[in-house]
Amino acid sequence: MESKNETNAVVEAKLHELQNQEEKVKELQAQLAQLNDKVKNKEELSSDDTKFISELGWLSTLSVTIATIAASL
Repeated sequence: MESKNETNAVVEAKLHELQNQEEKVKELQAQLAQLNDKVKNKEELSSDDTKFISELGWLSTLSVTIATIAASL
C-alpha cells in the first residue's frame, strides 16, 4: 500500500502534467483562432498554415484510431 506522501507525489505529478497539457491546448486554440480569422477574412494561408492543419488532421486520425482500439479491448 502506498504511503500518503507517495500518493500526494503522484497526485502532484498528475496535476503538473495536466497543467502543462492545458497550456498546450490554450496555445493550439490561439493558433486555430488565427487560422479561423484568416479563413473568415479570405486571406491566403501560408505553407506553414497548411502544414499545421495537415498535422492536426493526422493527429485527429491517430486519436480516433487509438480510441477505437481501446474501445475494442
